[in-house]
Amino acid sequence: GYSSAASDVYKRQFKRLINSYRVVRAKELLDGKDCPVNELFSRCGFASKSVFYVAFRKVVGMTPLQYISQSRNPFMIQRN
Repeated sequence: GYSSAASDVYKRQFKRLINSYRVVRAKELLDGKDCPVNELFSRCGFASKSVFYVAFRKVVGMTPLQYISQSRNPFMIQRN
């Protein structure tokens, strides 16, 4: 029925919101440079590396490795 469809949409939106907070946390860890990339997904609460990469790319617009190289190169233009 209608209510289960509505709750599915809500669950998806909620999951997306949680993932975006987790990605923000991942960016903080990357900016702090004290967390190896291969530990990021578990430290930020993602079940797997692939889920983390998809979420990170969706939120940030690039992969974690691209983010690192861009953030460590101050002469690169920020793309928002």
